[in-house]
Amino acid sequence: MITGYVWLRRGDYPKAIASLAPVVRRNPEDLGAWNLLGESQRRAGQPGQAARTLEQASAIGRTSFVTFFYLGEAYRDAQRLDRAVSAYREATRLEPEFPRAWFELGAACARIADREEALASLERLEKLDPALAEELKKRIEASSMRPTR
Repeated sequence: MITGYVWLRRGDYPKAIASLAPVVRRNPEDLGAWNLLGESQRRAGQPGQAARTLEQASAIGRTSFVTFFYLGEAYRDAQRLDRAVSAYREATRLEPEFPRAWFELGAACARIADREEALASLERLEKLDPALAEELKKRIEASSMRPTR
């Protein structure tokens, strides 16, 4: 697993996938390995495969906000924004102090024109990470869902 993580960090996603796939076969309960495998697949340009991998991870355990965050990323990359919103929402439920999940939730909501949830995400993000909140505000404005404040 460590080798797979190193390859992922170095940006060599095929080697990361090759290192992590046997780990999940040998130890199918290792949620961390599933998460790293899914993220490696997504970064390798395989969002559909990444989503399937991370769906498997979420079936193994529903307590990892990382699993749901990465699942949201995979769905987003696969242009399945309704599913991305659900996954990001679960990530924020599991870890309400994770700014990036709030940002991605708000950005996905802005893209599907869910003004209420996009602005609620912005409000939460303003408390957690004001700089990231400014970026989300720009995205909301660009989607023509103007914030009211």
